[in-house]
Formats: sequence, structure tokens, C-alpha cells
Amino acid sequence: MSRRTWTVEEKLSIVLEMLKGQESVTSLCHRHGVAMNQAYRWRDVFLERGKHGLKDQRNPKHRDPVKEELQALRELAGSQALIIEAQKKLAGLPGFGTNGA
Repeated sequence: MSRRTWTVEEKLSIVLEMLKGQESVTSLCHRHGVAMNQAYRWRDVFLERGKHGLKDQRNPKHRDPVKEELQALRELAGSQALIIEAQKKLAGLPGFGTNGA
């Protein structure tokens, strides 16, 4: 029996139904085919972190490519700045190196 993957929207819908309290959690879970302990975990995470907390953190498709690219560019810029400073010191440019000018 394979495990089902739930979308954020499905989890949110179930959690919101739980919070409304119009149906017993047992009945709600049976109707949706979700284990009660799983539904309660989703509810707890949602109450703690909101909708974003329901994203599957194991799934790399939820990574933010813009943040990842920004981090990579920052690291590259830092590395290049160190290389430029080292080259200036080696070239003996004023204000750099051992002459103190």
C-alpha cells in the first residue's frame, strides 16, 4: 500500500473543516481517507505556522529558486571581492598591502 501525497490545499481544507467543528474529526478523517493522528499533526502545524507550515519540507520543489540564486550570487560576489583585494595587495597598489599608504 503506497502512501498518499497530499497537496497543501487538501491539507488546508481538511484542517479548516476540523477547526469549524461541524463534523466529528473521526467522521471527517474517514470521509477524506486520512489518519486522525496525521490530521491532528496538520492542524497543530497550521496553528503554529499557518498555511506555509503545511508545505512538504521534504519535497525540493518547494524551494525558493530566487532565494537560492541570491545566496549563490552573494557567495560569488564575496569570493570575487577577496580575489580582487588579494590581487591589489600583490600588485602593491597604494592603500593595500604592507606600505600602509
